[in-house]
Amino acid sequence: MELEGKVAIVTGASAGIGRAYALALAGAGATVVAAARSLGRAEDGVAPRGTLAEVVRAAQGLPGRVYAQVCDIEREADIARLMEQAAANFGRIDVLVNNAAIYPHYDTLGLTPDEWDLNMRVNVRGPYLAIRHAAPQMMRQGAGSIVNLTSLSALPTPRGSAAHEGLMVYGVSKAAVNRLTTYMAEELKPHGIAVNGLSPGGVLTDTWARVDPAAFAAAKETATGKPATPEVMGPALIYLAQQTAQTMTGQIVHTDQFRKSWP
Repeated sequence: MELEGKVAIVTGASAGIGRAYALALAGAGATVVAAARSLGRAEDGVAPRGTLAEVVRAAQGLPGRVYAQVCDIEREADIARLMEQAAANFGRIDVLVNNAAIYPHYDTLGLTPDEWDLNMRVNVRGPYLAIRHAAPQMMRQGAGSIVNLTSLSALPTPRGSAAHEGLMVYGVSKAAVNRLTTYMAEELKPHGIAVNGLSPGGVLTDTWARVDPAAFAAAKETATGKPATPEVMGPALIYLAQQTAQTMTGQIVHTDQFRKSWP
């Protein structure tokens, strides 16, 4: 197993891409702490999709184990507790996947200051605080891999494209994540820690279907969207999870180009 004996933390792991990443890491042999805002409750004895309880159940039988922990990425105390308990319970933190994010659509000139601040707290401050609280343990180990989830929306896009409409603040937040990635890669390089950004591209998640049903339907119809499964989403993440500052760091890469233009 590529990650046997390693400990990984995935934020926003209860559904969609985060769920796929947690299960892929466990499939590669890692001990995974899957974090989200709530554990979720079983209905008629069965944990429904979209809950941490379901992710833990889905991981049964995999080489690694998945453990659930509640963490609201807006609360620094929750983030600190997530990292402290992972290090205390398992003795190390080898991989941090900053996946938790929100994906709202707004009228470009109509969003409120509170909406702007919410997006920046979740999508930018959250990953920064997760790095801030995980890095000391990785520094003590002299190695680690941090993967920040980003988006093509961070790049300049023509008006009228799916990556443009209603996504100004999301794009700005992911552009900030890109710079956070490259900055922290240099900051943590002397300690052997890799920091890379991964853009997953179009993934057919429940969140996309809810937020932008027209674009979701089009992506599904034209097969430009990928299913949020460990088999499809996992390989690129597993590769990045194995990196150190000596092998690959400070890169912003795209899932669809894995084994093509990178590594």
